[in-house]
Amino acid sequence: MLRPASTRWFEVLCPRSEAVRTIAELALTGAVEIEVRDPADAEYPLRDLGPGLAELQRLMPRYKRYWDRGRLRHTSLVEPPAVVLERALARIAVWRREADPLIDELQASEEELTRLRWLATVIDQIGHSALDFSALTEAGPVLGTFCAVLAADLTPDLPDHYLTRQVPWQAEHCWIVLGPADQLDQAKARIKASRGRIIERPDWVRGSASGALARIDARRRFLSTRRVHLLAELDTLFEEYALDRVLGEVIWLDWFHGQVGALEPASANLAWITGWTDDLDGHRLAATLDRAETRALLRLSTPPPGLTPPQVLVNPRWVRPFELFAKAFGVPGGDESDPTPLLAIVVPLLFGYMFGDVGQGLVLVGLGLWLMPRFEIARLLVVAGVSASLFGLLFGSLFGVEGVIPALWLHPLEYPLLVLAVPLVFAVGLLSLGQLLAGLGALRRGRLGQWLAVDLGFLVMYLGLVLTLVWPGLAWLALVGLAWHLLGAFAIARGLLGSLAAIGHLLENAMQLVTNTLSFARVGAFALAHAALSLAILTMAESSPNWAWLPIMLLGNLIILALEGLVVSIQTTRLILFEFFNRFLRGTGRVFRPLPPPPALISGGVS
Repeated sequence: MLRPASTRWFEVLCPRSEAVRTIAELALTGAVEIEVRDPADAEYPLRDLGPGLAELQRLMPRYKRYWDRGRLRHTSLVEPPAVVLERALARIAVWRREADPLIDELQASEEELTRLRWLATVIDQIGHSALDFSALTEAGPVLGTFCAVLAADLTPDLPDHYLTRQVPWQAEHCWIVLGPADQLDQAKARIKASRGRIIERPDWVRGSASGALARIDARRRFLSTRRVHLLAELDTLFEEYALDRVLGEVIWLDWFHGQVGALEPASANLAWITGWTDDLDGHRLAATLDRAETRALLRLSTPPPGLTPPQVLVNPRWVRPFELFAKAFGVPGGDESDPTPLLAIVVPLLFGYMFGDVGQGLVLVGLGLWLMPRFEIARLLVVAGVSASLFGLLFGSLFGVEGVIPALWLHPLEYPLLVLAVPLVFAVGLLSLGQLLAGLGALRRGRLGQWLAVDLGFLVMYLGLVLTLVWPGLAWLALVGLAWHLLGAFAIARGLLGSLAAIGHLLENAMQLVTNTLSFARVGAFALAHAALSLAILTMAESSPNWAWLPIMLLGNLIILALEGLVVSIQTTRLILFEFFNRFLRGTGRVFRPLPPPPALISGGVS
C-alpha cells in the first residue's frame, strides 16, 4: 500500500528443444517480461529465418481466413527451426496448388452473391414504383444501364446525355444510369472516382421485376450451396496436408522471432530463460510449468547488477480501477508513493460534491453495473454514482428537484459561499498530504534530512498562512515556517548563488501552491452550476403545460448526465493530475511490459 512493488528476477533452465514452448507457457500467464542478462552472450536462433517468416506473412492476407477454420496444434520442436520452417513452406506450397482454384471460385461466388443481393434490393424497389423494369432490360444495343451507389450527400457527376433515376437505398443513395452503351465504362470510372459502387445487371436478369427476382433468388441459393461445398473441400485439404501441425509450429516460431528473439545458452543442450515477473512469489509460474509438464527448473533470485526492475502497482481489486490516474504519469518509481488507495477516497469525494443528486447518481450506478462485465474501468462509474447519490442526500436533490427529500446538510444555492469554501479546506488537507508523501519519497531516497530542513518548513509556512486567514493570531506560525525554510535552504546551498536560487525556488513554489489551492474552488463552482442547471430545468418544466413536464424533466436530466457528467469527470481528473500529483509524483518507474501470449493453439503430439 502507498508504494509500488519491484518485479522479481526469474531464471528458468530448460532443454533448448523446449525453449520456445516453455517461453510460450510462461507468456500465457501474462506475468513475465523477458530480458537477457548479457545481450553480448545471447544467441538468436531464428535470426536466419526472417525471409521465410516474411514469406508466411505475405501469404496471410489471402489464406488466413481458411487457415483459421482449422484448429492449429503445437508440439515440442525436436528439429532445428530452419528445417521446420522449410518443411512448412514446402507443405503450404503443395497445398496452395490444389487450394488456389477452390479459393478463386469461392471468392468469385461470394462476390457474385454480394452483387446479386444489391441487385435484388434495387429491383425490389423498382418493382414497387412506376418504372418499367422490363423496359430497362431491353435497352440496347445503343443504350445501356447500370446502377451506382453513392454516399448520401453525392449525386452522379455525369454529362447531360446520361439519364439518372434515384432508387431508395438505406443510408446511401442508389442511382439507375441510362446512357450510350459505348460510353458506360467512362461513366463507371467517374462513379468509382467518387468512391461509389457499381451494380451490374447480368444478361440473364431480364423480363418483369418479379421474374428477375425469382431468377436471382435461384442463383443465390445455388451459390450459397456451392460456397458450403467449397469450404468443405478446403477443410478436407487442410486435414489431408496436416496444416494444423505445420502452421502451429511456424506460427509459434514467428511469435518467438517477433516477441523474444534471443536466448541465453547454458550448455550445448540447455538454455536460460530470464527476465522479470510480477508473480512476486513465483507460485503462478511454477504451477504453469508443472501443469504443462515442461522439463524446466524455475528460481527467483536477485537481478544482475546494472538492470533496473520494472515497477508494478499492487492494490486490492476494488482499488485497481483508480490506478488509471497514477499510470497517466507512467509508473511511480521505487522511491515514490503509489497514491491509488488515497484516490479511491479522494476521486469519489470530488466527483460526488460536484454532481450531487440521488437520482442521477443511481443512473450512473446502473450504467456502471451494466458496463462492468465488459469494462473493468466501469467500476469507477459505480463508485462515482454512489458518491453522487450520497451527496444528493446531503443536498436534498432528486433528479434536480429539491424538497422531495429533506437535505441532510444544505441546499447549495442557499449557501453559495459555504459551498465554495468547503473544497478550499479540502484542498489544503489534500495538498498538505501531497507534501507529506513527498517527504516519504525523500525518506526512501535517503534524503529525509534535506526534506526536514527545507520542505517541512515550507509546509509549516503554508499551513500557517491558511490558519492566519481564520485566526490572525497564528501569523507567527507562517513566519516560523518561512524562517525554517530559508535557514535550511541557506545551510544546504552554502553560497550566495545557491541562496538566491533557494529564494527564487521558494517564490515559485509558493505561487504554485496558492494556485493549486485556489483551483479547488472550481469544485464548489461546479456544485453550484449543477444545482443552478437543475433549477433551470425544473423551472422550464413547471412553466410548461402539464403534458410537457415529464418530457422536459427527462430530457433535462439526460443533458445533465451527459454534459455535466463529462465536464465533472474532466475536472476531477485535472485536479488529481495537475494539482495533487504535482506535489510528489514524477512517474520515474520502469513500466512492466508482459510478454504477449502466443496465438491460441491446442496441444498435439509430444508435449
